[in-house]
Amino acid sequence: MGKTKKLIELEDKTIAILEEQAKLQKRSLKNYLEFMIEDRALYFSKPSEEYKAMMDDMLKRQENGEIKWISSEEVRKRYGR
Repeated sequence: MGKTKKLIELEDKTIAILEEQAKLQKRSLKNYLEFMIEDRALYFSKPSEEYKAMMDDMLKRQENGEIKWISSEEVRKRYGR
């Protein structure tokens, strides 16, 4: 997959905020921006064919009663949380 460079302009205040967030994650500003943009783009992307097949299989198994679900209350009761 290729890469494309883009020039963006942001307010100084915005850059300062983003730099602080990058430091908290021990990233450079450039790396932080690339990570955030790519993460957000993936959020908007369509699920992969592998993911769709996995979810279809899970739904089919649920319909056939092959999956045993445990309520959150039961989990708390078992593990004391």
